[in-house]
Amino acid sequence: MPTTADAASPPATPRTGRTAVRAHAAVRVERGTQGAPRLAELRSDVPIVLRLTGVPPARTGAGVDAEPLPTMTVHLVNGAAGPLAGDDLRLDISVGGGVRLVLRSVAATVALPGHGPGPSRLTVTAEVADGGELDFGPEPTVVADGADHRMITEIRLAATARLRLREEILLGRFGEPTGSVLSTLRVDVAHAAGTVPLLRQELLLGPRVPGLRGPAQLGGARAVGSLLVAGPEWAGPGPQPAVAEGVGRLPLTGPGYLVSALADDAVTLRRRLTAAVDSAG
Repeated sequence: MPTTADAASPPATPRTGRTAVRAHAAVRVERGTQGAPRLAELRSDVPIVLRLTGVPPARTGAGVDAEPLPTMTVHLVNGAAGPLAGDDLRLDISVGGGVRLVLRSVAATVALPGHGPGPSRLTVTAEVADGGELDFGPEPTVVADGADHRMITEIRLAATARLRLREEILLGRFGEPTGSVLSTLRVDVAHAAGTVPLLRQELLLGPRVPGLRGPAQLGGARAVGSLLVAGPEWAGPGPQPAVAEGVGRLPLTGPGYLVSALADDAVTLRRRLTAAVDSAG
């Protein structure tokens, strides 16, 4: 039976919702003493779960003429929904000399709205040593209605390192408007004389971006993506600039080149990105 003290006590403070998530995961691959790749570190931190998944099929397109490297494949698994507003996620990648890391994800990431402070954030950093190779191609990031998401990718390549980096963004889930997303990409190449920038790119998308749906920007496209190829053996002397329906290829000084594409859906976007890289030789 309630007492007088119970009746006089203030009501319990209601729970206001989920606490923002902080996570820091890492993967580090080196060349072992017998020449095989060695997994020096594989650290998951929910919701970023890393799983060693074996050896990938033979690659096609860029780099088919290069000597095959000892390869290790790791997949990213989302251990929880999101990210949601206020979540701050980080993934550190390190690839040693003479080995290749293929990094994929098992499903798309869906950035969602929430009650946390500020936007959600995913930061990826990578270091690739001389003679090493990173092939990072996660599934698309879907920016749900009401989300505010930041994607930050910072990569440092040694002079003879190689990189293949794919980023795909879907604006809204099926039948809904998009949230907001800011993608920042910085890639540097370290030479004997110092570090030089290979690429600086910033992409802001969302309902408040002026003219986003105009012909000078996205038009009616819902899918936006890029594929960066860098490194002396992959990029060669550099392909010529090219423009086709929904896709363009821009040579970089590095060597390297950047393919950018728009499409109505994720399947068409992936097809356009891949075809533009394959045609570069």
